[in-house]
Amino acid sequence: MIRIKGKAVSPGIVMGKAMLYDSAREVIRPEKIAEKSVEREIWRLENAVKKTQAQLKKINRDLQKVMGRDSALIIETQYMLIQDNHLLDEIKVAIKGNLVKAEWAIKETEKKYLRIFNTIPDLSFKTKSNDISDVLSRLIENLKRSGRSSPAAHPGQVILVADDITPSEAAKLMGSNKLLGLVLNKGGETSHTVILARTMGIPAIMDTANATESIADGDELALDSINGEVIVQPTQAVVAEITIKSEKYQIYREQLKTLSQLPELTRDHHQFHLYANIELPFESEIVQAYGAKGIGLFHTEFMYLDDKMNLAEEAQYLIYKSIAQNIFPHPLVVRTYDLGRDKSDAAAPGREENPSLGLMAVRMFLKKKEAFKIQIKAIQRANSSGNIRILFPMITEIEEIHAIRAIMAETKEELLHEGHYPKKDVAVGIMLEIPAAVRLIRYLKDDVDFFSIGTNDLIQYLLAVDRNNSEVAYLFSPFHPAFVHILKEIRQEAARIGKEVTICGEMAGKCFQALMLLGMGFTHFSMNAMAIAEIKRVFTQIHYSRLRKIVAELDRFSSRTEIEEYLTESLLKLYPDLLIRQRLF
Repeated sequence: MIRIKGKAVSPGIVMGKAMLYDSAREVIRPEKIAEKSVEREIWRLENAVKKTQAQLKKINRDLQKVMGRDSALIIETQYMLIQDNHLLDEIKVAIKGNLVKAEWAIKETEKKYLRIFNTIPDLSFKTKSNDISDVLSRLIENLKRSGRSSPAAHPGQVILVADDITPSEAAKLMGSNKLLGLVLNKGGETSHTVILARTMGIPAIMDTANATESIADGDELALDSINGEVIVQPTQAVVAEITIKSEKYQIYREQLKTLSQLPELTRDHHQFHLYANIELPFESEIVQAYGAKGIGLFHTEFMYLDDKMNLAEEAQYLIYKSIAQNIFPHPLVVRTYDLGRDKSDAAAPGREENPSLGLMAVRMFLKKKEAFKIQIKAIQRANSSGNIRILFPMITEIEEIHAIRAIMAETKEELLHEGHYPKKDVAVGIMLEIPAAVRLIRYLKDDVDFFSIGTNDLIQYLLAVDRNNSEVAYLFSPFHPAFVHILKEIRQEAARIGKEVTICGEMAGKCFQALMLLGMGFTHFSMNAMAIAEIKRVFTQIHYSRLRKIVAELDRFSSRTEIEEYLTESLLKLYPDLLIRQRLF
C-alpha cells in the first residue's frame, strides 16, 4: 500500500479500480509530398475535419444527456475551433507552401498558437491552448484513420489516472457515466476538465507529480479528495476506514442538501444571502441545487478567448439572457472582462514590467473601447427579466466611473434607436480591490448602485504582497489588522450612503473568515457553489449578536496572529462543533 498526496480540486470519497491513461501523443515527423499530391492532402484534411465534427457532436450529445441543456459549452468551444475557417486555412497554406503532409502542417500550426499562448502567463489562456491542442490532436488521429487512442475498456466504473487529460476526453468518460474519480499528475484548478469534474460531482485530485508512475492499470484505489490523497492497494483496515469516511461524507452531503432548503437566517434570525460565482454559462443550471439564491459573480473572460464571441453582441446577449432567465427571480451579476491581471495580455500593447500594477480590466478597455462597448451593450440588452447587474473591476478613480457611465449612456441610446432596450436599467457596481477606491466610497452615492469586494486583490494591494510568491506569501493574511480595519471602513462607508456590499472573493467560502465578515455586518456573500452549503451550515449554527461582540473586539489587537487566535478560540468556545466537517473527514 502507498499513499500519494495531491491537491483536492473536487471533493468526494470513492473506491474503485484504476484506469491508467497515457495520453502522450505520437511524434509527428515532417514528410514531404509532391506538388501534385497537395489536393489529396487537402481532401484528407477536410475528411478528417468532418469526422472530428461528428465525434465532437456525439460527445456533446452524450454530455448533455447527463448534464442538461447548455452544459456542453466546453465541447462547443472545440467544435467552433474546428469550424474556424481561419485556422483551417492556415493549415492548408502550410500544406501548399511547404509541400508537407497534413499531419505536419497541423503540428506546425499548433506550435505557432502554443508559442503565442505560452507568452501569456494567464491561466485562462492556458485553457485556450489546451482546447486547441486537444482538437488538433483529434484531427491528426482522424487523419490516420485509426481513430483516437482511448482508455482501455474496463467493466463498470473506474478512477482515471493520467498525467493530464483533455476536456473532450474527460467529457466523453463523464458523459458515459463511467468515471468515479480523477487523479492527475498535472492539471489546472481552473481547467475545463476540473470544472467539468466539479460540475458533475466527480471527486478529483491533481498535482500528484508521480501518480502514473506509482499506479498500475487495474490497481485498487481509494480516492479521498477531501484530504487530497489517493491510496494504492489499500489494506483491509484502510478499506474499512475509507468506507466509514465515505458513508459519513454521504450523510454530510445529504444534510447539506437539507440545509439548502432552510431560510438564510442565523439562530437569532439575522438575514444573510449566499450567491454563487460561476465561470461558464452551464454552471447557472446547477448552482441553485447547491442552495445559491443568485449568481454574485459571473466571470466573462472565457468569451474574450473566443474571437467570434468577442466580436458578437448577439452571441453574448443570448448567453446573458439565458443565464438571467435560468436564475430568475434571483440576481445575476455580470463582471466585465477582467483581463491583463498579473500578466501581460494579448489585448495589451506589450509585455509590461509590472502587470499587476499596469494595464488591465477597465483600464485596458477604456483605451480599447470597441470590445467593451459590445459587452456592455449585450448586457444591457439582455436585461429583459430585470435581474441583471453589471460589475466593473479594477476601479481606481471616479473619472473611470464617469467614463463608463458615458459609454453606458451611448449604448443605451443605440439600443433605444434599435428598439432593443429593456424597460429597466441594469444596476451598476464596482469592485473594491484597490485601497484608493475604498476611500472614494463616500463620494459615490449617485454614481454606483452597489459594491463587491475582491478580497484576494484588496489584500494584495493593501499589504503589497504577491500571494503566489513563496518568499513573501506568509504576509498575505485576511487577519492582518490593516485589512480588518479597511473591511470595517467599507462596511461603515457603504452603509452611510445606503449601498449594498457583496463579498465575492475567496474569503466568502472559508468558514472562519466568512464568520469574521458576517460579524462585521456584511450580509451578502458569493462563492464557489460547492462551498455554499457548508457556509450555510456554519452561519445557521451561530448567533449574530454573539458574533458581533466577538468581532468588535478585533480592534484591540495589533497582529494577524493575535486576531486569528482570538477569533478561533472565541468561536470554538461558544460553538465547539463548528469544525465538525474537519473532524469527520
